[in-house]
Amino acid sequence: MPKDESNSEVDLNILIKFIDKFDGNREQLNPFLSNCRNAINLASTSQQNILLKYILSQLRGHAEIACTIKEFENWPQLEEFLKSQFGNTKHYAALLSDMQECRQLNNETVHQFALRIESCLSKLLSEINISIPTSKKGELTGRVAAMQDLALHTFVTGLNPRLSTVVRCRDPKHLNDAINFASSEEKISQASQRRNTSFNQSPNQNLNRSRPFHPLNRNPQNGTNRNHNGDYPTPARPNDTPVCRYCKFPGHTIEVCRKREYNNKRFGNAQNKSNNYRPMPSTNFQNRNQPVHLIDSFEANDSNDNPLNE
Repeated sequence: MPKDESNSEVDLNILIKFIDKFDGNREQLNPFLSNCRNAINLASTSQQNILLKYILSQLRGHAEIACTIKEFENWPQLEEFLKSQFGNTKHYAALLSDMQECRQLNNETVHQFALRIESCLSKLLSEINISIPTSKKGELTGRVAAMQDLALHTFVTGLNPRLSTVVRCRDPKHLNDAINFASSEEKISQASQRRNTSFNQSPNQNLNRSRPFHPLNRNPQNGTNRNHNGDYPTPARPNDTPVCRYCKFPGHTIEVCRKREYNNKRFGNAQNKSNNYRPMPSTNFQNRNQPVHLIDSFEANDSNDNPLNE
């Protein structure tokens, strides 16, 4: 951890002795970074900015050329850049192939994909600055512009098809513009997907809720109520609920059906009354001169009820 400014801070002349020159040799990268890191950790807050400038002044050759294309605000940025530029053994052709093969993965955001493109572009620009002498500024400028155009084309075509179509319609001129267009469209798409997901997961109360039954909407046949569509829905019941074979209502059987019992008593009494009445016997009209005795045509069960016996 860096020390605070106090009387016990390490002298700056001692700290700069940790830092040697570095020319971009990959074998010397790790020792150089380790020494610089130790010096930064021992320095105070005010001394760290001075050490950063001193470290940049100690760069030589390819390392100095590579670091001139970018500005560094602190040591971690410079350390990460040196690792990315001189920590691998890939040639210019391999770096170019890596960038051309970049495609957005299924679970990768636009920001993550853009970082991969920018990393490949940074490595290519550093390789161009190292390989082309500073005296050929015209060639250097043309190669840099070509790599930037290639990075833009690779980013736009490497996006997923829907985003790629939208960005190409916007016709971006620079890589940063294409990244901003794709990021904005990605946010809009994600917001739309969240709305659709929440709508599909939430129950639709207007569709699932049935209207309350009205007593006037009763089916005269089975007593069920009509729904809001005018139909007579079949009431849901468990499979083990008995259904009466007489009145067709669930909850009881025909043996204990009250409607059947009521109808049997009602129509049974009417039938008994009709059986008590006996019609008059047929009268022999062959002998029309003989008188007909009407009293013989009735069989009174009770003498008190027969008006002829009074």
